[in-house]
Amino acid sequence: MATAFLSVQPWKDVPPTMRPDDQPAVLHTVSVDFGTVVDPETDWAEVDERLDAAGANGVELSAGRVEFTAFDWPAHPEDAAEPGRDHIARAARVLQKTSDGSVRHFGLIADAYVPEWIKGDPSIAGVLADGTRSRYQASASQLTDGAVGRRLVEFVATLGERYQPASISVTELFLNASFGEDDLELFRRMTGESGWPLAADGRPDGDAEVVTSWRSRVVADLLDRMRRALDEVEDGRTIDLTMEVRVNWEDPAMGRPGSGHGYRTLLGSVDRLLLWAYLYRDRRPEELERLTAGLADAGLDMERFALSVGLWADRPETEQSTPIAPDRFERAVREAQTNGVSYVNVTPLSLMTQEHWEVLERLWGPKQ
Repeated sequence: MATAFLSVQPWKDVPPTMRPDDQPAVLHTVSVDFGTVVDPETDWAEVDERLDAAGANGVELSAGRVEFTAFDWPAHPEDAAEPGRDHIARAARVLQKTSDGSVRHFGLIADAYVPEWIKGDPSIAGVLADGTRSRYQASASQLTDGAVGRRLVEFVATLGERYQPASISVTELFLNASFGEDDLELFRRMTGESGWPLAADGRPDGDAEVVTSWRSRVVADLLDRMRRALDEVEDGRTIDLTMEVRVNWEDPAMGRPGSGHGYRTLLGSVDRLLLWAYLYRDRRPEELERLTAGLADAGLDMERFALSVGLWADRPETEQSTPIAPDRFERAVREAQTNGVSYVNVTPLSLMTQEHWEVLERLWGPKQ
């Protein structure tokens, strides 16, 4: 019975490597959110059939956060979502191959938010210009010198060693909350500045170029450490490291340095950037083609960019329970694969309706 797989597994009893010998020329993936990954009721055979019908030759599974993992992490067993169950392995064994026998590109997603850790130790939280502490983001100093950064690097290395995926994506890694006292000390050390530049209201200026470029450098340095840790894992050099980033709709090539997402800086530390091409309710699908054109016109290597089409109709501060309309979704997926972009992701699986799957079948599915 399939449920027998849910028994406690030895640490090394994991799926075979889910990485094609060669990355497909065109990669179409669907991201599976954490709630779906750890749900014992998820029918992975049905998901496999859906992916095959949709022509998805890759899947991205959320592995969780350093404080809440989808598997038993030997170094931190207290953080398992469900002790004794490896939800990633359970999914991966079913999703390993496509219907034609090809190995499906298998990616894992590592979420950098640490809300529970912050509740227990507010001092690790990033601080906004008004003095408010972030509920989710660690400070710049924690990412650089602290326990949070060390744990994130360890998490990525563990995923690489345990699963040997084709790629590991780092998500929710922002740095707009970076004005704590420890961050100021780090800022002085890295930039040579004597203090924060100030805005007209006397508060630290988060839009000053010296601040935004510093933030991107902090994020890039953390990614460098992740890359080195993966390189030390057996066969780890074959695992791509991807950074999920916010989009700058007005100046695509710049990225969002205010969040620590200066694209040119980050590209020196990762294999690929995955852009959050989320329409919500206020953007038109054709803006995605303008986005990819802006990247290409700036001379950036389009093979190092992927676009993620989000199904959320509402922004993160809302419940996000309603998907965008299928016709908008179809146009968005079409426009994402333009100007040299060959890697398109759709997220999350939990919001996919029958109509959305039918869209992917028309766009990606096997042609008759």
